[in-house]
Amino acid sequence: MRFTFVILLFCGLGADAQMIIKAHPNYVPFASANLLLDQYSGAAGAYSLRKLRTAYTGSAIRVRRSNDNTEQDIGFTSAGDLDTSSLKTFVGANNGFLTTWYDQSGNARNTSQATAANQPRIINAGVVDRQNGKVAIVFDGSNDFLEASTSSDWTFLHFGTVHTNFGVARAGNVTDPEAIYIIWGTTSSVLARGAFLGHDTRSSQSRDRVLLHTIGGTGTVCLNVQNATTTPANTQFLHYLLGKPDNATLSERSALATNAGALVKINANNGTSASGNPNHPLAFGMARNASGTAQLFLLGTIQEQIFYNSDQSANRTQISNNINSYYGIY
Repeated sequence: MRFTFVILLFCGLGADAQMIIKAHPNYVPFASANLLLDQYSGAAGAYSLRKLRTAYTGSAIRVRRSNDNTEQDIGFTSAGDLDTSSLKTFVGANNGFLTTWYDQSGNARNTSQATAANQPRIINAGVVDRQNGKVAIVFDGSNDFLEASTSSDWTFLHFGTVHTNFGVARAGNVTDPEAIYIIWGTTSSVLARGAFLGHDTRSSQSRDRVLLHTIGGTGTVCLNVQNATTTPANTQFLHYLLGKPDNATLSERSALATNAGALVKINANNGTSASGNPNHPLAFGMARNASGTAQLFLLGTIQEQIFYNSDQSANRTQISNNINSYYGIY
């Protein structure tokens, strides 16, 4: 953001001296800017590498540098972007890894990773990781993930309550179409309680390079799969998800779309929502199985994930446009 000031200085003698400062008519102070969550409030969890809410005063991420394992919080610039200047100064010519991705919703539902070997990367040998020109968190498909601390915070993703998710990610490898890469999840196999969103590249399951949304309860409540080739492997996409697990019409239990595409509603399951907390708290880049083992690690990037425990379908276009105008996806 470029700020232009016109300064008019009138000098006189003694008490007659005065200075008039006049701002350019197009100047809008960042403190009063209308950010995404200022316009569409009520997020249950909000994670981004840009500032989403004016009232949020915390940092964006916490980063560990590889040479001495020192950690530091990284905030935002006055324009609301990640402060990459501070990031590069801190990390230097080393690698930088995320230890915490802070929640900007105001609910303090931060996601973190204490094990150095499992931390996703954000700067490689002094060069900031980017996707389509914007800073991105890189997950290696082997063991990287970030996880929240409290399962009960994420009950709304499976417990019959309406919820909405917007996000920006990239997943998969064009030469390896036989895997599921989890973007976010609370659990995966034996879905007694939980939900996940993944990029399914298993051509053997007729799910070659599609987005897969699953909600588990008493039986499978919802299994919604996009048409093949909707989200090609190794391609950045914006996803929109509306979950209504208790809807009597099966096809209405999940509505899924990428970029500016049409909604996909495919579900033939008739399970019922489960009570209680999800088996595991929300994680980015993996989901845990019934025994708690992390699996289905993401090979790709995540740049933004926003969750609402409400129906945001009326705002889908506006929120998606806001996200796309920043990331330039489609």
